[in-house]
Amino acid sequence: MGVPRMIQGQFGAVNYDSGVMAPGITTPVIPFPTVSFNTNGTYQGVKRHNDRFFIPDPVGFPDQVASSDGLHFASFDYVDLRDLLEQKACMDDVTINVQRLKELPFPDVTFNMAPGNIEETFMIILGDLKLGNDSTSITNLPQFHKAGFEDFTEPDNQGGLPFEVLYRENRQYVQDPSQNFISPDQIGSQAGSAGNPAQAATRFVGNFRLSSRTIGGYPDLLVGPGLTVVRVWSVWPANRSVQSLVGDPLIDAPADELTFLTSRVQVKIPALQYNIVGTQRPLTATETATYYSNILQHQ
Repeated sequence: MGVPRMIQGQFGAVNYDSGVMAPGITTPVIPFPTVSFNTNGTYQGVKRHNDRFFIPDPVGFPDQVASSDGLHFASFDYVDLRDLLEQKACMDDVTINVQRLKELPFPDVTFNMAPGNIEETFMIILGDLKLGNDSTSITNLPQFHKAGFEDFTEPDNQGGLPFEVLYRENRQYVQDPSQNFISPDQIGSQAGSAGNPAQAATRFVGNFRLSSRTIGGYPDLLVGPGLTVVRVWSVWPANRSVQSLVGDPLIDAPADELTFLTSRVQVKIPALQYNIVGTQRPLTATETATYYSNILQHQ
């Protein structure tokens, strides 16, 4: 006979800020791009969260961490299930539920955002990815967006094979053109010191919209020693390279928006809760051999 069991956690609200990029600058300047937990009373801010940041090669302070290349960052939580190991048990008939404070992130003060998607991947992985270890080999955060379809860790590690991905949700957000406001009638000019407002009009981003959403995963059996829960973000529009020379320099020229205007991308990310519900029961001999030969050898 099995007994009901629930695992629950909350990922906090996060603020991302690319910093102000001057005219002609295509990528954020380190250490200006920052991420920090939004725990005060501002819009979408919540005090409670179980996650902590994972950013390869971090620069900054624990409560305000410069993202490694200005575009990618993640937060994670680890759920300790060593009690299942000790009892030679598992969680069966698993159901995973994800609840969001808001459906969309909020752009805050975002203007002249380059074309492109802001990409989010939330996943629950069977096993310990050891993200809290500074020596971890996971340094390419965009690879997490391929979870379940390609292994995103070193060849000898687990993390990304289909049976290990219990839940995977990938979402893409773009600026909502119906919520863009144009200078100089609606907002001021965000020109740089050498900018020429007559050459290009600033676009103030009033809201994002969801452009793509996919869900996958294989919530079969849950076994020890634990689960890694990760939320990865790629803020591709903080890179303005697409607005620079992209073709033949004899016939192509950078966008006036890049040449004359400053840019800034701010993303207020809403909190997220996950619930894992299942029945705890003893493992059979076959299940013990199958799951632990695949999981424990990589711990």
